Amino acid sequence: MKIRHLVHSCLLVEVAGRRLLIDPGGFSGDAVRGLGREVLAGIDAVLVTHQHPDHVDRALLDEVLGLATGAEVLAEPETADQLAEAAAGAPPVDPDRLRAFAVGDAHELPAQDGAAPLLIRAAGGRHAVIHPDLPQVGNTALLLQVGDGPRLGITGDSLEVLEEFVGIDVLAFAVVAPWSKMAETIDFLRAVRPRLALPVHDGVASPGGRAIYLRQATNLAPEGTEVRDWPADGVVEIPG
Repeated sequence: MKIRHLVHSCLLVEVAGRRLLIDPGGFSGDAVRGLGREVLAGIDAVLVTHQHPDHVDRALLDEVLGLATGAEVLAEPETADQLAEAAAGAPPVDPDRLRAFAVGDAHELPAQDGAAPLLIRAAGGRHAVIHPDLPQVGNTALLLQVGDGPRLGITGDSLEVLEEFVGIDVLAFAVVAPWSKMAETIDFLRAVRPRLALPVHDGVASPGGRAIYLRQATNLAPEGTEVRDWPADGVVEIPG
């Protein structure tokens, strides 16, 4: 499994001969376009955890789908409803390519390299509270696995302690956010105890500020959890 960080919460995951783009939001346009037309054309699915523009940029999504003509979109249900309508100068997503991905749902992509199928599951349910005066939108956490291989979890914008995340092999977690404080992030990592924790949702912080959050998450993580920053090329490879 190869995981590429494309700024903020956007990830490109390649596994079992499949290519998934996750949360292509407004911070990530240059990085996504920088993958090149050939890579983008090979995307099999776009996964969207929730509706906020830092997780789905309508114009960017339209560009990706224009190149990846066979890709489907799996989106949190409220988000899917929005994507079904034109907005922000972008057309609606073709209903034949759009699927509302609700908590408890599962979707399988057959492998293209002789491996077991890629299983995508939905968990969670609600975005973390930003402020009581703001509506609490839906948030679909994601779990990816091929056969008995390593499990990848993606929290989206939530620090809810989900049973599916406890002891998971790899977890992409929000290291900093307007809706969280450092103590909550550390307590979340201590509760779910992933083997490897990868920081995302960091586009909202300055480089110096990001370093503070990452250092504390690393130093205060539970025993058995490695908090690993992304290397210069943004790629982490998971064996198995």
